[in-house]
Amino acid sequence: MPNENRTEISTTLTEEEFEAVCIRCGACCGAYDGDPCEHLRPKADGTYFCVCYENRAGVHHTIYGTEMDCVSIREVLHEHWEGDERCAYKKLDT
Repeated sequence: MPNENRTEISTTLTEEEFEAVCIRCGACCGAYDGDPCEHLRPKADGTYFCVCYENRAGVHHTIYGTEMDCVSIREVLHEHWEGDERCAYKKLDT
C-alpha cells in the first residue's frame, strides 16, 4: 500500500481506534533487530509490551546502550525497520 494512504488512514482514526490496531509485535521497538528498546518485554503468548508505555515518548536506550528517540508510530509509518512486515499499522488499508 502506498505510504500516503497508510498515513491518511492513521490520521483519521481516533487515538483509541489507532491503539486497537496494534498487535503488539514489538517490531517498532526493535524486537527483531537484535538491539531492542530496554523497556520492551516479551509475553508468553509471543507478543510484547512496554514497561513504560504511558511515558515512552522521548530519549531512551536499547539493551546495548544505544540512545534512541521513542516517537509515536504515526510519525514513522513511512519508514522501514527490521520486522515491519509484521506491523499491523503497516497493513492498514481502505
